[in-house]
Amino acid sequence: METVLDALKAMKKATYREVAARLDIEPVEALNMLREQKEQGLCDFYDGGWELTGDDPVKPAAAPAHKAPRLKGDEPAPVDAVAIRQLLGKNGAMTTAALAAAVERNARGMVSVMLSFEHQGVVIKNGKGKGVTWSLPGTGEAAGVTAEAAQPEKTTAEIIETIPAFASRPDDLIIPSSRYISGEIRRTKAKLANLQRLQGAVRELRRHKHLLAGMSDE
Repeated sequence: METVLDALKAMKKATYREVAARLDIEPVEALNMLREQKEQGLCDFYDGGWELTGDDPVKPAAAPAHKAPRLKGDEPAPVDAVAIRQLLGKNGAMTTAALAAAVERNARGMVSVMLSFEHQGVVIKNGKGKGVTWSLPGTGEAAGVTAEAAQPEKTTAEIIETIPAFASRPDDLIIPSSRYISGEIRRTKAKLANLQRLQGAVRELRRHKHLLAGMSDE
């Protein structure tokens, strides 16, 4: 399998988007790989493109006396998680394309960014395929409820009371850790997924109940 270093060796000089297209991966993934190789001294970013360095350089061994300054325009700044939270807090659930447009990023590359935020517990992914939206943890959309039918948002006290570990000690002031909350989110999502699968199975059984009735008569 061709690596980013193999791609640079063949292309001599390329942007991270060109490397991503050659390897058929997301641009953000290609950029992260290039940065990892840069930390090891195997490649670097010069004059708008990435090139090999180290033992197999594509540049002359002696650097010119007046080297042009490195251009950083091809390396986008990381998406700010705070900005994403503000957008979702203001607008509710949003699609990947809408978020990408709001922060001036490519929609395809934004997918990897949002998956990373989901892993960190910053956002919740709702739905699958083209209908995916993103929302803040604890909102109605995150529980699979549409904006029109969403229930009123619970207060912090009400949320804590629903967690047995805290409801059993009402006289204590207990602040849950971020890791604990992330674990609760994962367990809730798993339970929701199981309930959705069960709901689908029940619908199928009801759809073919006449066949089941015939089998029982036999």
